[in-house]
Amino acid sequence: MKKIMNILLGIWCAITCYVTPIWITIIILNITGMIYQYDYSMDEGTAGIIGVVLLLLWIGLAFVPNVCFGKKLYVTNRKYFLCYGICVAVLCALCFAMCNWDIMGVLVM
Repeated sequence: MKKIMNILLGIWCAITCYVTPIWITIIILNITGMIYQYDYSMDEGTAGIIGVVLLLLWIGLAFVPNVCFGKKLYVTNRKYFLCYGICVAVLCALCFAMCNWDIMGVLVM
């Protein structure tokens, strides 16, 4: 059972690492109120509140599980942690490459 949970946590961390650059960009645009320039559906005050909610969701759903999984791998074997760090970097780079290295341009569409 423990092995299955580690595999599921690894898959979850891979998914969250892949979408984190876009998620963080949306959070920053909402908190600063600049989302209004790209999406006219809400004003700056509402965008700030939604940005804080999205930030809390990102911390709870992406950041904390990734840190816990990385800590578990570091304690288990440091070679696994090195592979984890490389995988995180590659997944974030793939997300940027998918957006043609311009996340703001993707959000405008």
